[in-house]
Amino acid sequence: MNLSIVIPAYNEEKRVKATLEHLIEKFNKSCEILIVSESTDKTNSIVLAFSEAAPFVKLVPSAGRLGKGGAFKKGFARSHGNIVMLLDSDLPVLLSDVENVMLTIGEVDVAVASREIEGTKIVVYPPLVRVFAGKVFSKLFNFLFGLNVRDTQCGCKAFKREVLENVLPAVESNGFEFDAELLFRCKKMGYTIKEVPVNWSYKPDSKLNLFKDTISMGKGVLKLWLKTYVAMQKN
Repeated sequence: MNLSIVIPAYNEEKRVKATLEHLIEKFNKSCEILIVSESTDKTNSIVLAFSEAAPFVKLVPSAGRLGKGGAFKKGFARSHGNIVMLLDSDLPVLLSDVENVMLTIGEVDVAVASREIEGTKIVVYPPLVRVFAGKVFSKLFNFLFGLNVRDTQCGCKAFKREVLENVLPAVESNGFEFDAELLFRCKKMGYTIKEVPVNWSYKPDSKLNLFKDTISMGKGVLKLWLKTYVAMQKN
């Protein structure tokens, strides 16, 4: 199995069917698709129905809330691919661009879909407050950690398996700030990262609570920075 796609899902009954249909049509049996579900709605039963006809679609259920990072860690532990992708459940990136991100792993260790570089096209714009919050978060994280990745939060990333095997044990975040810390840990361990331009569309009904989760992400980033700073002082 060359490619594993891990999709964290929380109460996605309205769109998981379409997401799976699109992914199966694009990749068919050339990958495994793992839906890591913390859902209380019909998401799990929909995924199981797909699994009966397409065994490469797998449900990884969770009884409690893991957060985005915790869900990805659990999905990775069940995956088998040499390349592992983290994909948002609403498929905000065109499937052809998902494939481009995956293929970029031939050049680098980590490939990141980006809404902030030349060549990217925003097909459907999000509310301005969401754009502002995302830009502030990425700039703050890059300033504190010297990451130099313009878009840490876009929901399409690809990794060589050995990268995740080495990096994930060091990643403490499980919330929406997980993406940024994961990239920081990758860079810190010397892995190469490349941003890839994509066609991106905002999808309504996001599970991100803009106020609550932005505050939580900010706290998580500052906590990580303090721990990193203290560790540097000790060395």
